[in-house]
Amino acid sequence: MLIPPEEAPALVMEFLERSIKVVSLQLIISVRRRAIRLGVWWRVNPLRRGLLEASIQYLRRGLRFRSPRALEMLREAVIEVLTLVLMRSVRFMAFIIGSRIARALGRVVRAVELIAIGIQWLNTPPEYRTRHALEMQS
Repeated sequence: MLIPPEEAPALVMEFLERSIKVVSLQLIISVRRRAIRLGVWWRVNPLRRGLLEASIQYLRRGLRFRSPRALEMLREAVIEVLTLVLMRSVRFMAFIIGSRIARALGRVVRAVELIAIGIQWLNTPPEYRTRHALEMQS
């Protein structure tokens, strides 16, 4: 991947923290299946893996979490797994980078154009990239 490895997880996590508000049984199961299929499930922290496995069994019984702290822990575990899964997707990384560049330029564009902008940035050699294109603007 052409984006520096230390920047990629931060970009993906920031996007996921804004996007994921509610953690449901269906979300946990689908995230787990995709992580296993892509081979990143075993890179997840073992405690968070155990939390996700236990929560699947707990929610399948028809029970629900009431503790805000437990829900936050589940949300963080899902975000960690999705970060590992989505970092492998060039299209997703291009979307995130393209949206950052569009936000820095003050433009509103379609998702397809965001992906194109992101792919162009990823294909640009690092010495020719502008530093201000990806500066954090939130």
